[in-house]
Amino acid sequence: MKKITNGKIFALCLGDFSRGIIGGIITSYLLTFFIPTNSNTTLPQFFLNAALTMAVIRGVGTVVDAVTDPWVASLSDNCKSPLGRRVFFMRWAAIPYGLFCLLVFFPPVGGASVVNAIWVGLMLILYYLASTFYNIPYSALQAEIVADPQRRVFLYTINSLLYVISSALVFCTSMIKSMLMSSGIPEIWALRIPFIVFCAAGAITAIIPSIVIREKDYVAPKPYHQSIWDALKATASYPNFAIITVGYLVMWIAFTFFNTAEVYYITNLLALGDSWVTIVSVISIAVGVATYPLVNILAKRVGKKPMLLGACITYVLLYCAIYNYNVVINIIGGPAFAILIGLVIAFPIAITNIIPASIFADLAQYDSIMTGQNRAGMFFAARNFANKLCQAVVVIACALLLGTGADGTGAATSAGIRQTALVAMIFVALSVVIYWFYDDKKIVQTIKEHAN
Repeated sequence: MKKITNGKIFALCLGDFSRGIIGGIITSYLLTFFIPTNSNTTLPQFFLNAALTMAVIRGVGTVVDAVTDPWVASLSDNCKSPLGRRVFFMRWAAIPYGLFCLLVFFPPVGGASVVNAIWVGLMLILYYLASTFYNIPYSALQAEIVADPQRRVFLYTINSLLYVISSALVFCTSMIKSMLMSSGIPEIWALRIPFIVFCAAGAITAIIPSIVIREKDYVAPKPYHQSIWDALKATASYPNFAIITVGYLVMWIAFTFFNTAEVYYITNLLALGDSWVTIVSVISIAVGVATYPLVNILAKRVGKKPMLLGACITYVLLYCAIYNYNVVINIIGGPAFAILIGLVIAFPIAITNIIPASIFADLAQYDSIMTGQNRAGMFFAARNFANKLCQAVVVIACALLLGTGADGTGAATSAGIRQTALVAMIFVALSVVIYWFYDDKKIVQTIKEHAN
């Protein structure tokens, strides 16, 4: 098997640029597009009760997303395509991935209508399906294509860099919207225009790895003959996998609450303009990227587990500060608090974007060493399956929390936005406790012994 070059690693990681820019639109702007705040906005009211309708739609979509993960993983692990087990799916899912994301924001009726609810629900389900058909094989390919644990940290560093850059571009939507509106473009199209550009860019960068990477040059095929449920049970049987999956799940419950409400934190709680969303994003990206070499150095010297624990503890402190935003604003003011958020969250974001993915790849390789089978797809599917089922509940809860104390329109309120920070703080604190029990040294040592 060939050893992948740094150039090919960069090409492979473009799939995460796509994931950041397409997924970021759904994560950051789905609710703000369909659930208006109490501030001035010209966005149409697409649903009769925005908060409740979006809670149901997104909850159902996330459940569909979760239950299809093991199925797609099984299809990929057993695929016999000449292109390879992973590349085949990536190539065909790339364009629908971007297309269905975009169509979510084009409901056919201009006012509140059940037709809009059906449209958004259907497009969101199709988006989740396309996302699964792309990202499950893609995640498995990344785990398989780089076998050395230390070089794997480099892979996920590039991965994270492109993901974070694309996520930052998504947050530029608020600034782009303001610029377009100042030119006389209606608010709804001031949002849709950047969405069109971003979805097109996401689809293009998604398909590039499937064309550039010749999978069979880097991955040796291994026999695989397990049913979906047998593979899920065998995957979950590793104590370390169970621990890291539950910790990751709980951590991402916190992140889902935070990411969904982040725009609201800046524009509502801190009472700052849309441009501040971009400013905070740029600060966190610039500082975070500057710390990437430090993440690689510390991963080698202190290990992955201590870094993950430190990042989560920092999140706890930040979410606590946002929950008590009035106290902080009285001390340093809203603009300074927004800048502080960007600075404080930068290094933890770098860690949690790089380290967990590297750990799951280590676990998939450990399983291959112990069993002689290559079922990396099922490892990432098992992780996503549990994660998304819980997030299905989270997205419902988050949408309902945002509307706490609102009138019949289901608009987001300051009280509801503040509650999302409290819930995020509780869950990320719980992840610290769970991660404490992960045995990183055992996994890495087994991989090193096998390599020697």
